[in-house]
Amino acid sequence: NPGPFGLCAFALTAFCMGLYNLRAGVNAAAPGNFITGTAMFYGGLGQVIAGLLEYRNGNTFGGTTFCSYGLYWISYATLLIPSFGVAAAYADFPEDYNTAVGTYLLGWTIFTFLMWTLTWKSNLASTALFFCLGMTYLFSTISSLAHLEPGNIVQKFGGGMGMVTSSIAWYCAMADLSNNQNSYYTLPLGQL
Repeated sequence: NPGPFGLCAFALTAFCMGLYNLRAGVNAAAPGNFITGTAMFYGGLGQVIAGLLEYRNGNTFGGTTFCSYGLYWISYATLLIPSFGVAAAYADFPEDYNTAVGTYLLGWTIFTFLMWTLTWKSNLASTALFFCLGMTYLFSTISSLAHLEPGNIVQKFGGGMGMVTSSIAWYCAMADLSNNQNSYYTLPLGQL
């Protein structure tokens, strides 16, 4: 079952990004480059691998979500890697860069809320995960499209939602991993 691996890869990356957006111990104007390695490899490549294994197991929903969000993290990392030249291309147009990032995040917001509708008959944990993730994207989208200064309250609220999202993802992973053979507890997912 590649699901717990994909969820853990997602959770850790969302946790780091959430802390950064909260600006927990970080200067508001500091770059987010620390997330690059985690986003590229664990959150990115790791989730793509989990997604491909889900496809192999016949789980189209799991394959689609893990591959999509894995490639999201890889594409997000490219925004932070100077050699890709994304930010440099907008050096003379910083407002347009914020709009471009906001539009990119808006697409992910829409995708996430669409995927959320496909969890309504599964379990409470998955539904909560996709809803909170959608809210994380929504507040990040608003922050970018409104051209707010780094460390603004909207971005921080999105960071808080990211922390909630990562906690739910870790919970889901532990619920999938825990059984009578390896632990003294099992975690309910709240079947709907």
